[in-house]
Amino acid sequence: MNTTVTTAATGNETGAWAERTPSEIIDFILSRYHEPLHRELPVLLASARQLEAETRAESLCPTGIGDHVEQIALAVESHLAKEEKILFPLIQAGRGRAAFMPIKAMMAEHEDHAANLARTRELTHGFALPSHASPAWRALYAALERLEAELRQHIALENNILFPRVLSSDADQP
Repeated sequence: MNTTVTTAATGNETGAWAERTPSEIIDFILSRYHEPLHRELPVLLASARQLEAETRAESLCPTGIGDHVEQIALAVESHLAKEEKILFPLIQAGRGRAAFMPIKAMMAEHEDHAANLARTRELTHGFALPSHASPAWRALYAALERLEAELRQHIALENNILFPRVLSSDADQP
């Protein structure tokens, strides 16, 4: 099992997770992934809607990108709320093994997020921009590509490090 996660944006190692407690990992996830997602998802949605409105007449922007980004934002926000209000408090209260069903639900939602990311790639043709793409279009695709990388890292940290550690612990400990 890989015990380090590297950020795609910087290439820097974010830590040797085998030496960190579940609570430390959760604190990292909340500050590194959840807080930025809460701030950035509404901006990303507004950018997608604006681009779609600006390019609708020319039929240049991928059809449905605004609705798709809205679907992603709603799914991710709902997922974050479940982790923040149910799963993470269970783990931090030392009741991690009691979190088996919430963890299974989160892992299923992670698969849904991966499918949404794959759909984003389809809609954007792998984030390929036409030569005439506006700065706003370029910025949206860059933001979507960052979202993909960040969400994949976030999911990997939970699925591959946090969840197995919590479920395999001999005693429920934060």
